[in-house]
Amino acid sequence: MNKVRRLLTLALRALVMAVLTAGAVALGWISLQRNVERACELDEWPHLSSCPKPETERSAQLADLRQRAARNPGDAANYLALALLTQSGSIAPLDEEAVLRVTSVLAAQDPVLHRVLATRALQRGQLPEAVHWLVRLVEGARDERAAQTMAALLAFPEGRAAVVSALQPGSRWLEPLLRAMPAARVSIQQAMPLLEPALAMKLITSSQGLALVSQLKAEGAWLDAQALWLRLLGRPAPLIFNGGFEQGFIRGGFDWDLPDAPVSRTGVQVQQPAIPGAQGRALELIFSGRPVTLPVLGQHLVLFPGSYAFHGRFMARRLRAGAGLSWVFTCAAGGAELARTPLLTDTQGRWQDVSVPVDVPSGCGAVSMQLRTQLGSDALAGVQGDAYFDDFQLALR
Repeated sequence: MNKVRRLLTLALRALVMAVLTAGAVALGWISLQRNVERACELDEWPHLSSCPKPETERSAQLADLRQRAARNPGDAANYLALALLTQSGSIAPLDEEAVLRVTSVLAAQDPVLHRVLATRALQRGQLPEAVHWLVRLVEGARDERAAQTMAALLAFPEGRAAVVSALQPGSRWLEPLLRAMPAARVSIQQAMPLLEPALAMKLITSSQGLALVSQLKAEGAWLDAQALWLRLLGRPAPLIFNGGFEQGFIRGGFDWDLPDAPVSRTGVQVQQPAIPGAQGRALELIFSGRPVTLPVLGQHLVLFPGSYAFHGRFMARRLRAGAGLSWVFTCAAGGAELARTPLLTDTQGRWQDVSVPVDVPSGCGAVSMQLRTQLGSDALAGVQGDAYFDDFQLALR
């Protein structure tokens, strides 16, 4: 019996790799037989397998297993082995339906059987049934291959519908599926129909949601990223988020993108103190005199084509930044510059207004708003002093 179980384990590994992964990702419905043949060519299959073999040898395998089952009618391992053997195609006089019926009684909770049933359903295009067994594998056996197969189904309308239909309050397969998406070569944008009901069921944490927003931004799916961001916020947001700098920064969404490295490498310390002259808290940038990493900070703005007016307030003390600082607006797609504020230099502690018109053409995708030195050489030379910003607003003209 131990020998049969060891062989089952080896056969299962090859079956999952060659059938569930390759078959589901292609789903097109690539022939199971070709996957089996390829695994055999690589010598990945053990003696007890569904590799093409001389009829006499396959008959011997079948006879041996039938004898074992007859001697030990309650031993599920023999029936699981027979169930795996059915996946090689018609093997007379092996009755696939009968084998699976008995195996489903004797080994109802066994992951091997669940994998066989998932594979069988995928072959037949029975996607809701396939997803049912894949869910059992992900939640019950923590099967990463099954999670990857479910993720691959999101690339097809029929598969996506089957996966979305399986989502229930308390489902524990969503997080493994999201982790498996890169390996399945499925984009977050393709998973959006799944994310909306998942958010409604509170199956996605804030940190997971922000990570998904970041991935959508990286994919250039700006509208989907913005929609998910607003769903996570649970409220409308102005065109420039946190433009008054009253809230703590939220990393991963459409708040301000801050330097990730320490001050010793970026040359600037970012804070949000309450200071005289500001409307509450303000953005404070303390430049150390070291070379500055560009951009100093920035934010992505999802804007429809049109003409906008930017307005904000600025104050600086003992600021030495070469030619000066400026807020630069560029297209996220292609990087074409749209607008640049007048140069920001030392104001000796006095607040000043800053404004500039911003014309957004079609095809930008999103607008990148970044604080930069006027010249790249100024950043390399180092910036010193303190700069403050407050009350940033953007409105249609």
